[in-house]
Amino acid sequence: MSNLKYTDVMKPEDISVAHCWNTFAGFVLEPQHSAIQRSEMRKAFYAGFSECFKITVDMATELTVEQSVAVLDRLSKECDEYVEKMLKEAGL
Repeated sequence: MSNLKYTDVMKPEDISVAHCWNTFAGFVLEPQHSAIQRSEMRKAFYAGFSECFKITVDMATELTVEQSVAVLDRLSKECDEYVEKMLKEAGL
């Protein structure tokens, strides 16, 4: 996975969920995908971001630093494992 950070390519005030969605959609959606599919994927994307953001807020306000580090480590490993599985399934 890339080590590029959003702050490497944009100012903090320009970072947005909409920008993330547009980047994601540009990679995964082809022109032949229907408007319904685009809409449903956008809903799922925003729902996923919202849940992730809730976790982040809870870590910042409800957990100790040690607990937050443990959660981040576990989530990072889970994401890495999922990406590896997708790559393997794609034959990459």
